[in-house]
Amino acid sequence: MRKFFVTTFVLAATLCLATSSMALEKRGQTFDDSRSDDWNAAASCLIRYYNTCTGWLWIWSPWNDGDRIGQVVNTCCPSGQGSALLQTALLHYSGGPAGYGFTGTVAIYNADANNCPTGAAIGSQPILPGNATFSVNAWGGLPVPNKFIILETISDALGFSTPVLVPTEHPAAGPTGPAACGTCYPTNRVNRSFAYGPASAPVCPGSAFNDGVCDAQLLWEAVISCVVSVEETSWGSIKNLYR
Repeated sequence: MRKFFVTTFVLAATLCLATSSMALEKRGQTFDDSRSDDWNAAASCLIRYYNTCTGWLWIWSPWNDGDRIGQVVNTCCPSGQGSALLQTALLHYSGGPAGYGFTGTVAIYNADANNCPTGAAIGSQPILPGNATFSVNAWGGLPVPNKFIILETISDALGFSTPVLVPTEHPAAGPTGPAACGTCYPTNRVNRSFAYGPASAPVCPGSAFNDGVCDAQLLWEAVISCVVSVEETSWGSIKNLYR
């Protein structure tokens, strides 16, 4: 069993996540997202599953080199239209200079029936986590299925004293305010964030980031563009000529 240890200031409790074997700790962290969404064009949609209404996050650590975490994404495109990935943004709370053991990988995969990554990567790029910043990757309109997984492989090959820290939202009550789960979003919300273990010992189904109240979501985002096929576009133009 993979055990996740929970610490919140003066209270410590041990939680076990199913089918998992790596010990993680988490600590509370305040969060204020002041970014503007002005860049989100009308022809695209921003997909964001997290909710930080109470202003608190959980920060999860430690991670081993090669550990994988991911988010299951359903696109916003209607039936009959393809989906193209324009951008992903992943929030981290630590990192280091490129070449010093922190440069990991972010990849796009198909999702199987258990919401696990399957097959070969649809696309892959290096990712350098920053400190309390979103690591942004542009995908240039990468075609993706209606359901896919954003998968990060963490790199901590040199064992730094300030390794990669992974934030999630904070479903349980923080030092201030009520519990977010059941107040800001329903208790039966579908979970989309998982720890999958290393590729050498994959965990499927993945382990949820559960804080004892609800499953917490990674602070990850995706920008999707809906694409009409060339055939549909051409046929529509032909029909318009005879109206």
